[in-house]
This record gives sequence, structure tokens and C-alpha cells, in this order.
Amino acid sequence: MPREALAIVQDIPGRLRVRLPMTARIADLEGTVSHFPGVVSCRWSPRTRSLLTIYRPAEIEAEAIVDAIVEQAGVDLAPVPDASATPGNGSPVAAALVQTVSGMDRRLGRASGGVFTLGVLLPLALTLWAVRDLTRGPIRSLPWSTALWYAHGLFRDYNIHGRD
Repeated sequence: MPREALAIVQDIPGRLRVRLPMTARIADLEGTVSHFPGVVSCRWSPRTRSLLTIYRPAEIEAEAIVDAIVEQAGVDLAPVPDASATPGNGSPVAAALVQTVSGMDRRLGRASGGVFTLGVLLPLALTLWAVRDLTRGPIRSLPWSTALWYAHGLFRDYNIHGRD
């Protein structure tokens, strides 16, 4: 009979959060993981059924921590969904937007010899806009242009991939 699986919720260097199923054995799990060399802290959250582990990536790998949790809790590791298996890898509108903006970025880079790309021009334009708003006098309410900063950050962090 297959065991229930834990899910890796967050895995960034130095920070690992796993969500455990209801059937997981959690007694002493926090203590066991926190005693591993390289683990800085470990905290169990019963409300979210997740275990947050802060560790030093130079001393221990996340895979070793996950393997220990799987063994101690008596669960399996859920398979990681393959992003390339998702048809179109998301919304067609988002894909078209990313393709359009990436094309503009490449054209700007070629035209300017690599000096000006959207990664340079957009923050520069937003900074100049903010300076203009500040020099016009007191700001009564948060200008809608602030949303552009957040949109730029989200787009940059989640959609623009490294250059070839």
C-alpha cells in the first residue's frame, strides 16, 4: 500500500519548507532535523502541517534534509511536477506578452549595442517619474504609478529568463 507523500513547498538555498500529510509521524521530527550539522533552526507549524528548516547550504544539502524527513515521518516524496509537461506552460496571453516584451528587449539591446535594455530603461523611466512626482509638491495619495514598480518587479522576477 503506497504511503502518503510530503510536498516541498519552498526550496531556496538555506530555506526549506515541506508540508506533511495527516498520516506523517511528527513526534521528534523537529528535534531530529534540528540536530543535523548545518541546520540552523527547525520549526513545526501544526496549523499548516509544515516543517520550516533554515540551514547552511555549504554544510548540508536540501536533499539530505528531505531524505531524513521522509524516513523519520514515514512518508513518500511527492513527484515534482514537470513544468515542460504543462501544455503551453501557462496562459497563452502571458506567453504572448512575454514573447512580445522579450522581443522588444532584444531589439533595444541590439539597437543600443547592449547598453539600453528594458531592464535598464524601465527602472530609469520609473525613477524619473517618481522624481517628477516628488518635485511637484506634496503627494496627497499614493500615485497609481507605484503599481508599475510592483508590476515591473513581478515581471522581472517571474518571467524574464537569463540572456543567451
